Amino acid sequence: MNEHTEAVIVLAKCGESHKIYGMRAERHGRDDWLITWAFPIKETSAKREGYDKATIKGNIQFADEYPGCPYCGGTQLTLCSCGHSSCTILKNGIFTCEWCKSQGRIGTYNGEAITAGTDI
Repeated sequence: MNEHTEAVIVLAKCGESHKIYGMRAERHGRDDWLITWAFPIKETSAKREGYDKATIKGNIQFADEYPGCPYCGGTQLTLCSCGHSSCTILKNGIFTCEWCKSQGRIGTYNGEAITAGTDI
């Protein structure tokens, strides 16, 4: 029997380069996701692949081998109330979402849904 790992691509934007990238997240259990790697991607390619059509929700962690953002190397993400994530870049203690430009202080992630797409 051939087992397949359920995986999705989560889109994020780099707070330094302002470019989009994809992160592969694997399901481990009912509500546990492990982000294993990241890669640069064009926004048009991400839409064509449907990476903006699904969501993941629950406990999200980074694998030990996760290389970080392909642009700035950062390994921390902030999830905005718009449902998208960006590299955690603070300016004077304030985060600015790369997707919707909302600003604020960072709180604690409690399992809100993150926009993602399937990875076959």
